[in-house]
Amino acid sequence: MYEVIVNPGARSGRGVKIWEGVEAALKAAGAEYQVHYTKKFTEGGGIVSGLCSKYRDEGRTLHLIVFGGDGTVNGVLQKIDSFENVILTVIPIGSSNDLARGLKLERDPYKAITHMLNDPTDLHVDIGYVHCENELTREGSASAPDRKFIVSTGIGYDAAVCEEAMNSGIKDFFNKIGLGKLTYLGVALKQLLGMKFTNAELTIEGEAPIRLENLIFIAGMNHAYEGGGFMFGPEAVNNDGKLELCVASDVPKGRILKIMPKALKGEHFKYDGIDHYRASEYTVKTDAPLWVHSDGEVSTKADYIKVSVAKEALHMIY
Repeated sequence: MYEVIVNPGARSGRGVKIWEGVEAALKAAGAEYQVHYTKKFTEGGGIVSGLCSKYRDEGRTLHLIVFGGDGTVNGVLQKIDSFENVILTVIPIGSSNDLARGLKLERDPYKAITHMLNDPTDLHVDIGYVHCENELTREGSASAPDRKFIVSTGIGYDAAVCEEAMNSGIKDFFNKIGLGKLTYLGVALKQLLGMKFTNAELTIEGEAPIRLENLIFIAGMNHAYEGGGFMFGPEAVNNDGKLELCVASDVPKGRILKIMPKALKGEHFKYDGIDHYRASEYTVKTDAPLWVHSDGEVSTKADYIKVSVAKEALHMIY
């Protein structure tokens, strides 16, 4: 039995039509399935959590097929209380799809579901956890001190870009005109002009703190890409129990403009002020609260975060 989660709002409201177009593949294979439609996992959130409880109580494995983008997948992850009896398949129909880039998933939804049914790839991937303290939540948002992520987490500039892209309406506009890939780039340029620097301390696996002057951002990468295709983690391995850290600090704004296009190809670490680490656990303490994201989803500012990794926690089939 497959439990299908469809985000109707994905790809500018075409989520349901996309699902209906590929449902034939499941029918042709004689597969048993149920479909569930959900946009917001913060409201009610009973679908995935209810399925997890039901399958666990019945001693069965829950195989979720998620039609959506990175935000939909992140919403699903928050509602899975244990990964022990869960299998996840992602059919990427979002705007950024950085998870799909990292895993090299088939982009055509019909081909993706057909591949899963007939010639599946089987993989166990790491799941990250980010804990926030001293939060400042956006008005109308629930407190979110602990969140899971599968693609990346970040504090600072990259999270601020995600926050504006989520809430300004610019993402929907670019998606409607077929230029969704420009969303994050356009917001990134706007955010850069108004960015205010703060200082921070990065502590990796209990070692001596690293003092960072004029912090721009720290991204913990489980996969290579975030922000709609920026390859901040070119050497990230999604099942080794470690994150690739991209740390940007004390870089003049003008030089950031030069570095950003290089980050699309993962060539940013050759520049002064862009540093690279690997860690299974780290903390960041900032002098002022900054936006924090998990897989591009943002509701919280914090001045302290702790990030950790659960190695090969999630079973994926795609």
